[in-house]
Parts: sequence; C-alpha cells; structure tokens
Amino acid sequence: MAALLKRTGLQEIAHNKALGGYSKGMRQKVGIAIALAKDAKVLLLDEPTSGLDPIATAEFTEIVRQLGKEGRTVLMATHDIFNAVSVATNIGIMKQGELVQNLTSKAFTAQELQELYLKTI
Repeated sequence: MAALLKRTGLQEIAHNKALGGYSKGMRQKVGIAIALAKDAKVLLLDEPTSGLDPIATAEFTEIVRQLGKEGRTVLMATHDIFNAVSVATNIGIMKQGELVQNLTSKAFTAQELQELYLKTI
C-alpha cells in the first residue's frame, strides 16, 4: 500500500498517520490509492477539488490525467470549469438531474465553457 500512496503523491511521512489527521487533499490521494489497490477501471469523483488549494488541485489533476492515460475512466462531478477543461476529454452539463450538453473539452476554452454553462443553467 505504501507504493500506491507514494504513487498518488502522498508524502512518506504521512503514510503511517491516522487518516483523521489528513487534509482534504491528502484524503483524496488515499481514496485514489484505494481505487488503485482494487484495480478499479472506473472512478467516480464528486467535487474532488473542492476545498483544495491551487497546489493540491494541480497535483490531483495530474494524478487524474495519468489515470486516464492508463486507460481508466474517471467520471467527475465538478463546478471547477477551468480544471474540467484542463483534465477532461468530454464534458457534460447537467440541469435538474438531466444531461443537457455533451461536449468535447478540446473544442472549448474555459471561458467559452463557462459562458455556455451559464446560458444552459
């Protein structure tokens, strides 16, 4: 498990600490490590960057990007449009529980996606 924690960027000094003392970003990394330990092919993430500082967000984004390169599917619900554009291949916009837009992320800048999102909701 230590190798998986290291792979997700969790500092070795934290490997033997109680989870309750971890920051939100550290707990996110542990969650990814657990998914890797179970060899999950699909990860469902709900607002994974909410409450993370910019450095932790960038680290988390890189981990998700790498998982995608390995062939894993990552479905992420987020309001972080800028992060979504930078990491996603496809983006869906939901309204009242229904998918109303299904987009290719490379077709939009973050600004264009934000404008479409605001018009859609």
